[in-house]
Amino acid sequence: MVLARLLLGVRLTQLYRHSSLGLLWAIVPTLVITIGVTLGLPDAREQRLVPTDVVPMQVHVAFGVVLMQTFVEAFNGQRSIFDLHLSLLRRMRFPLEAVFLAQVAESAFNLLAKMPVLLLVLIVFGVQLKPVLLLGLLACVPVLLAGVAAGALLAPLSALGKDLDRAMVFLPWLLFLLTPVFYRTPLTGAWAAFQAFNPLTAMLDVARHLSYGGGSPHWPTYWFALAAVAVAVPAGLVVCKLAPPHLAERLAA
Repeated sequence: MVLARLLLGVRLTQLYRHSSLGLLWAIVPTLVITIGVTLGLPDAREQRLVPTDVVPMQVHVAFGVVLMQTFVEAFNGQRSIFDLHLSLLRRMRFPLEAVFLAQVAESAFNLLAKMPVLLLVLIVFGVQLKPVLLLGLLACVPVLLAGVAAGALLAPLSALGKDLDRAMVFLPWLLFLLTPVFYRTPLTGAWAAFQAFNPLTAMLDVARHLSYGGGSPHWPTYWFALAAVAVAVPAGLVVCKLAPPHLAERLAA
């Protein structure tokens, strides 16, 4: 844990020390995107909400953007741990668990930095803040862990080539289209059937449902997703622990 805190401190210093806004840069991108989306959508006073839509579209989209940003950032962070730390792991026999935990902590820091933006959106659009909101914010954690697990499992592959780097140009946008970020979860039809089995949809809908109510989360998919994340995170750590010797050999060839 001491080494993980040390690595986290070094990483945050590298990211924010020489910038004019410092740690505020952890908030600015999400805030700018949220404001842009809010201005691009119809005026909330002119929106007609159906009975299942308890908040304006701006609130729905803001939560979706923050959660998917969290997933993508956690994924990119974990998949890049060998690009950032392979020499450290190889030369100093640095414990990989410290690198892994430091990256998880960085992703958690980024998520916490986004929480004030979500609270601001709720306040601006007059959504009543209830105690259950705390559970809604806690429900953001599985989204982060899903990104950590996926990134860790693909970290060795990412270190061996640049294909995943190039794929990340369009993969986040594909996830945004396949998951209800900029639109509400459909209730009927073939697309609704697809969303019922999309684990990211389930996790986003549960976080939204607990934060401000409304919607009908697909709970079986959500519990399955939680179980899958609980297995995938330690599996990703094992994959990363076994990878450094093989990566060093392949990259030296």
